[in-house]
Amino acid sequence: MKNYYLLFGTLLLLQLACFGQTLPEILTQEHQLIKGTNIHLVPPPSFSASDNFKGFQDPNDPYSMLMVVEIPGPFSEVTEGFKAELMAPRGMQLLEKQSVTIGPYDGYLLQVDQAAGEFIFSKHILIYGDEKASTLLNAVFLKTDDKLGKALRESIMTTYIDTELNVNPRAALQYQVDETQGKLLFHSVIGNAMLFNRDLKTPTESTDKAALIVDQSFNEVEVNDREAFCLERLAKFNDPYTLNTSNGKGIEAIEIDGLPGYELRATSTTGEEELLQVILFTEGGGYYILVGTYQKGYNEAYQDIRRVMMTFQRKSNEE
Repeated sequence: MKNYYLLFGTLLLLQLACFGQTLPEILTQEHQLIKGTNIHLVPPPSFSASDNFKGFQDPNDPYSMLMVVEIPGPFSEVTEGFKAELMAPRGMQLLEKQSVTIGPYDGYLLQVDQAAGEFIFSKHILIYGDEKASTLLNAVFLKTDDKLGKALRESIMTTYIDTELNVNPRAALQYQVDETQGKLLFHSVIGNAMLFNRDLKTPTESTDKAALIVDQSFNEVEVNDREAFCLERLAKFNDPYTLNTSNGKGIEAIEIDGLPGYELRATSTTGEEELLQVILFTEGGGYYILVGTYQKGYNEAYQDIRRVMMTFQRKSNEE
């Protein structure tokens, strides 16, 4: 995990000149807090708090969502990745960009179109931050649904940041792990994912380069061949890895917290890094993915990462 941001995709934007505006400076009775954040907003009437991510969604519309993603990177650096030349290859088109002020933060409000299969999605994206971290509020809907698009834009424009609120970024996640079992430290939350390493640096500078990401799929995904899915997921990493088959076929069935899945070990093509991947599948679709990386030859790092993985547990509704 030489660069955490690569695992979640590159955020893209085109520079356009627009006017600035200030978002609300007071809360109303209609505002709702997004659990695990200090963000309040007024969601569209049909939207309710999501169980799959930080934000809101319409339970009757699988194509719409209002989701928060926190990025442990400076606003100035994160927004540098929003370039027109990076946008086109990903099928994205920026239609509008505005400068905004959100409490003490500078930010941008963007409108983006993106093709995905047979559909074209529109997005209203609010991004803000400082030199410590950045936050992205992403409202997604089908481009053909003008009424919903207007409602989501109005919702984003009600965003209020409570800088005095003491936030536990892990509170809204539907799972937990005990990183102390492997001498790891909690680094940050990005979307549904928790990041861990030895020294809290990005990327880690520890001798063994031990790092772990635990993530939950946003949507319920029906997987027919689970073993093949795990192998395909390995092939999607930016750094190519070769499956370690020294002790058999290289992938083994596993069960954690009552969830069936598969674990595998792999080595980078450079031979410098090793990877441990575990994917656990839930009934009705969806999965959790746990990925640890470390320098080759550091078996203690492998053992530490696996010990943390084995503490994985879904939270009860009361937690």
